[in-house]
Amino acid sequence: MKKVTTLLSTLALATTLAAQNLPQTERQYLSGHGCDDMVEWDFFCTDGRNSGKWTKIGVPSCWELQGFGTYQYGITFYGKPFPEGVANEKGMYKYEFEVPEKFRGKQVNLVFEASMTDTEVKVNGRKVGSKHQGAFYRFSYNITDFLKYGKKNLLC
Repeated sequence: MKKVTTLLSTLALATTLAAQNLPQTERQYLSGHGCDDMVEWDFFCTDGRNSGKWTKIGVPSCWELQGFGTYQYGITFYGKPFPEGVANEKGMYKYEFEVPEKFRGKQVNLVFEASMTDTEVKVNGRKVGSKHQGAFYRFSYNITDFLKYGKKNLLC
């Protein structure tokens, strides 16, 4: 049976590094599990509050609630092609993590438990798959060939 390793992640929500040796699963979280145990990531917001510079943000979170970008909840814009007042900002995240040497030879998947939309992911400077477009649902990428085992890796 092929052994599988999984990296679970959620930009703006929860991120998890998981190694799966069937049937047993190991997990190493890259972020916290909620608002009470966030992990700091590097963050850049392109517009609005606290934008234009790299800083830190707790993950998991919504950047608007952490003082970044444009707070726009309550604006009626659904169904309008170019609604007035809707922010056009982007958030960029970076995080360094290590993958244990014991993961070598196993399939490693980066799994997002939730991410707003239009999520592009790079590991060590290489795009790992097509852009995720959707909302807060689970999606993943096989990043086995993008990793440096036993060394620092950069997720952005």
